[in-house]
Amino acid sequence: MTTPYRTSVRRVSIARLISLAGSEAAFIALIAALYTRTHSTTWVSAGLLAAIGVRGLVAPLAGSLGDRLDRRHVMIGSDLGAAACFAALVFLDEPAALVAVAALASVFESPFFPASSAAIPNLVPTERLTWANATLSSSASIGRMLGPLVGGLLVAAAGPSGAFAANGASFLVSAALVASVRADFRTRRADDGAHAGLAAGFAFLVHDRTLRTMTAAWTVMLLFVGVILVAEYPLTEQFGMGSVGYGALVAGWGVGVVGGSWLAARVLRARTEVQVLVVGTLVMGVAMGSVGVSPWFAPIVGLMVLGGLGNGLIDVAETTLVQLRTPDAVRSRVFAASETLVLGAFGVSFVAGGPLVDAVGPQPVYALGALGAGLAALLLATLLRVPVTAHRTPEDELVAEPQLAATR
Repeated sequence: MTTPYRTSVRRVSIARLISLAGSEAAFIALIAALYTRTHSTTWVSAGLLAAIGVRGLVAPLAGSLGDRLDRRHVMIGSDLGAAACFAALVFLDEPAALVAVAALASVFESPFFPASSAAIPNLVPTERLTWANATLSSSASIGRMLGPLVGGLLVAAAGPSGAFAANGASFLVSAALVASVRADFRTRRADDGAHAGLAAGFAFLVHDRTLRTMTAAWTVMLLFVGVILVAEYPLTEQFGMGSVGYGALVAGWGVGVVGGSWLAARVLRARTEVQVLVVGTLVMGVAMGSVGVSPWFAPIVGLMVLGGLGNGLIDVAETTLVQLRTPDAVRSRVFAASETLVLGAFGVSFVAGGPLVDAVGPQPVYALGALGAGLAALLLATLLRVPVTAHRTPEDELVAEPQLAATR
């Protein structure tokens, strides 16, 4: 019996929430373990590269799995492989071993996001894509918001090993939820004709004007915004708020993303995706620019909520637009290609962030973020008159129709 599409999306969303919360908790534990055992920022940098940089390197291959194989099986395999890695981390102490196994865990985790994002159009009818993406975005944001809090508590109570064990268990729960969904996660074999090869996602991005311009906009913006992530903790220190203030900033942004996702589900309509992207980008820019000039900390927390709201609007509109413009046969690789470019921009920004914050201080860096958002909005505005063309096929509709019928 086919699982109703609403139930399918909610189970995938809960799976993403649980696995992301566990991963964020384990990330806190990894950094804590490396620093307390070595007191070396070099090992902390190695941990960051293992947790984030490796995903960018393997994203093209990870995305191809979601187009070549059953996406449901890819997601389950991703979760089980990551669970095994974090189970192994429980028993490791040497920094080199921790970093190596954390990098392997990142390899296993990488296929889940592109496969799950690419599968959504196969699970729901076209008119419900916005709702489905908003549900996924909200769940992911809640997971990212709760994970660091849970990770800090687990490390304090049971040490890093406790957080690693909890994350391994979270991946098992996620795998079970995905396995419980009885639906077609994809429709056609990939690598047919023009969409062959690992680089097909990049090729599709380059040749589609809308996706090319959107990706360029995010790359420009993130080259500036990534520096802000380096400046967040120094900003809280500047106002004497320390780790409590840092937690408030992270939580405030997460609350905003959840609100933005909720709002997107209610205001996003067919052919308005670009308008929502422009508005969301401008909202982020205004929020970041205002942080750069605020003389008090309390308003900054509110501005982070506002910036997160813009981020939530962007997340839902962007995902929906990629899904509408990308054929099923290459969709997972397109999401993976976009992720590679985003992580690459973040990486460059992270490298420049430390010296820049040291040179000018944390608040002026937020003005740079506002500048990046403004440039991105200008790029996106060139698409306002470009029609949104859906690549949804008759086969896609045949997959979604039984799930729609199951809810009637």
